[in-house]
Amino acid sequence: MDEETYKVIEQQFGGTLPVLESINEELLADPELKVDIYNNIYGTVASTGKVKILKEEEEETYYPAPELFSTMLSDDAFTGNLNFQCSLGTGSTGQDWVYSETLDKVYIKMEKVLPMRFTWEPPLSGLYLRTAMVFMLEQYRSDPVKRCHNHMAPTNPINQNMEPQKIKHVVHCVNHASSIYQEKNEHLSILTPLCTPEAGSQYVPVSFKFLCKNSCVSGLNRRPTELVFTLENHRGTVLGRRKLLVRVCSCPKRDKLKEEEAELIPSKRKLDNVVLPSGKKMLSSCDTHVYKVDLNIVGKENYISVLKNAFDIMAGQAARTGQHEFFKPYMDEILRKMP
Repeated sequence: MDEETYKVIEQQFGGTLPVLESINEELLADPELKVDIYNNIYGTVASTGKVKILKEEEEETYYPAPELFSTMLSDDAFTGNLNFQCSLGTGSTGQDWVYSETLDKVYIKMEKVLPMRFTWEPPLSGLYLRTAMVFMLEQYRSDPVKRCHNHMAPTNPINQNMEPQKIKHVVHCVNHASSIYQEKNEHLSILTPLCTPEAGSQYVPVSFKFLCKNSCVSGLNRRPTELVFTLENHRGTVLGRRKLLVRVCSCPKRDKLKEEEAELIPSKRKLDNVVLPSGKKMLSSCDTHVYKVDLNIVGKENYISVLKNAFDIMAGQAARTGQHEFFKPYMDEILRKMP
């Protein structure tokens, strides 16, 4: 084997091959070995498009190469034949991350851990989870999601001792060291080998953290984002796809309430521009008597639910009647009481 061929093989598959002299000695001793090596390497790659790694026990493991991200750009979620599902883990105190049931969206601080749970039936082994953050709006869907210049800077303490292939990634997997950080056409994803659930458990836990914010100008640039999870087999075939809206911010609770309010209450500017048909008027009055309620609520979650329901009821009535200015002080008071 000449040196040029040796370098081509190293570039093709990465890593470092055994010392060149030892390979050439084996080839000289057995000329047919050279034919076998070329057939195994180039034949396998040409026929499958995957890299085959032979373990010492001669077991074959395939690591799917990243495709053209058609699976990530798709806007369709499906459970597939294996009923692929994902859900949020427990442990949130409302300080690091919160979930909005109204918007089906997670709000999380940078560098904080988001616990996720994944299930598929039957719990087959040998599957992979591919995770990618993508832009939610169609006009930005094909743009790669990367960290901003400031957060990618070598002087940033977060990047100290970080592996080079992870620097660009906004999303990092924190509890699976075997995860592979991949890049294809500037698009980034994480490929995580999945084991079957442990005894007594119905799910596989995978946790993530985020190393850039949605508000960063040179990165996400205030564009809404979502996580796309695909369940894949060893050939890279997509068996299921799930999605989760995510906003990385400094104050999850504030941003959650702000976006929920914007979703529930049309802006006053929009209402002012509404032209009603002749002879029809917007309902301008309702029961405006203010009732003072003093209750003792057991449990923090119950307390929050009561406040949220009161807020939603008044928000809906404000939208129906157009009396936003009247309801706003009482709604703001509820927001201030939120823990």
